[in-house]
Amino acid sequence: MLGFREIEAFRAVMTSGSVSAAARILNTSQPNVTRLIAALQRRIGYRLFIRHSRGVIPTAEAEMLFAEVDRSFNGLTEIERAAQEIGEYKGAQITLGAVSALMPQVVPEAVSAWRSAFGDISIKIELRGAQRIVHWVRTRRFDLGLVSPLYDVRDVNVVTRWQMPYVVMAAPGHPAMNKAGTPLDIAQIGDTPLIVPGMGYMLALCQASELAQLIQEKNRIDAYISPTAGHLAMAGLGIALVDPVTAHYFGEALNAEVRPLKNAPLYDLALIAPPEQARSRASVRLGQLLITAVEKVIRSGP
Repeated sequence: MLGFREIEAFRAVMTSGSVSAAARILNTSQPNVTRLIAALQRRIGYRLFIRHSRGVIPTAEAEMLFAEVDRSFNGLTEIERAAQEIGEYKGAQITLGAVSALMPQVVPEAVSAWRSAFGDISIKIELRGAQRIVHWVRTRRFDLGLVSPLYDVRDVNVVTRWQMPYVVMAAPGHPAMNKAGTPLDIAQIGDTPLIVPGMGYMLALCQASELAQLIQEKNRIDAYISPTAGHLAMAGLGIALVDPVTAHYFGEALNAEVRPLKNAPLYDLALIAPPEQARSRASVRLGQLLITAVEKVIRSGP
């Protein structure tokens, strides 16, 4: 069987025109190249080069062999290029499912960070409910999922999970929000309407029955999800009870007033993926960028 080093030496001599030049290309000595060529000639049983005063001249057989060798090396070059691009995440294709709160800021920030670090990415992002995201991660239709809440963890990999208190937000200058940084007591908002992201869900989250009663008393608009509640609050229709990710986006993008909430229920958020053995390097890396984006929001919370 022909040795790779012998073929490599042969190709170097053919492309450079001399043994000494081939030695420089291969970063080895001239005698070593000569030994490799001699070993190759013994294996194949015929001469490849004729010595000349100014170097070596390839035989007709050498020219025929070189044509095959060059094609093979070109194929290896393509394989090497492909392996390198895979290592650099080029051509990566990822599917991501996310709940609505993560779409305005967290997901764009993570994808932007990817492009800055690794260039283009082929990514499909779908806005879905938590149960559908979990199911599609489990069946590997999604490579990653950002879900809230997470009830069912069967056959999924919970990469990271956060629990953060809900907050309240309102349009800039709202009189009920004048004590920045101080937790807001819903009992003290007077006749101001309370906008909630799903009444049944919020009541289920409230550990303190007093808070659940206050939410029922003050609620005037059930917005179903936090982003909708946020938009209604920014239109001056009341104070919205929202998750901290949504509040962070409205605070940065629209200068919304954001305050902590007294006895706040916890917002449950998780990054999930298929089992470890089913994950690509690209999905692992994007997952890390999503974690960074979420934790940036947490650090800047009220």
